[in-house]
Amino acid sequence: MKSKKEGNQYDKIFKENLESVTLVLIEKVLHIQVASYERLPQELQRTVERRPDQLLKITDKQGYTFLLQLEFQLVDEATMVYRMLEYRGMLSRKYELPVKQYVIFLSDQQPKMQTRIEEPDLSYAFRLVQFSTIDYKLFLSSEKGDEVVFAILGKFGDTHPEEAVALIVERINQTSTSKSELQRHLQQLRILANLRKLTPFIEIMIDSITPYIKKDDDFLFREGKQEGKLEGKREAILKLLKDGVLTTPQLASYFDVTEEFVEELRKTHTK
Repeated sequence: MKSKKEGNQYDKIFKENLESVTLVLIEKVLHIQVASYERLPQELQRTVERRPDQLLKITDKQGYTFLLQLEFQLVDEATMVYRMLEYRGMLSRKYELPVKQYVIFLSDQQPKMQTRIEEPDLSYAFRLVQFSTIDYKLFLSSEKGDEVVFAILGKFGDTHPEEAVALIVERINQTSTSKSELQRHLQQLRILANLRKLTPFIEIMIDSITPYIKKDDDFLFREGKQEGKLEGKREAILKLLKDGVLTTPQLASYFDVTEEFVEELRKTHTK
């Protein structure tokens, strides 16, 4: 079971990145075609207070207006269905609009939580989405680092985890607009990787790549320009070839060289 401190770390990441990731989930995962939306106050108070993770008033492209509630859940909570039912009643009473509710489950364990209540005079259900079943490329293709970090929680399919991690770190580097933003995204990636037991891969990639691929700050790229252009890149590529993590096309793309150049280094320097 995750500690409260760990849970708070994950909550913090979602709150920091929520503006970006919410619309991706709504349109590409939940397949809701949004024409317009409005963020609503999250506090709901009667005799008890409830605070949904995300609450939006949405009008879709068919003109249907409804409330959308998203809950990001790390723990497989047995009583989740009753908590969601409480939310449903309070939301319906306050806004007098139809309500759609989704729980986004972050762990890669198969959730066992009850999602439906069927009793005399009561029929209720919410929708459960397991993040690890979402194609990681959905987030990998984003132009925003705030979204790309969530690729680590997605489904890798036929892609080996080590390769997927390399692609995610590469994309975070490409989409981060400053050194401080890059550092923030990599730290978020480290924390989220714990949920998928991918921390060793993350550490290898961060340690091996980030000193080399951020061209504006990179010593080897500056040296390469000043002292023979390819020499700095050559040394960096050799180190990464020895680590054996990245493919030839990935290295060629990182360092703006030909695949033939990378293959020649592989043949002559890595036996």
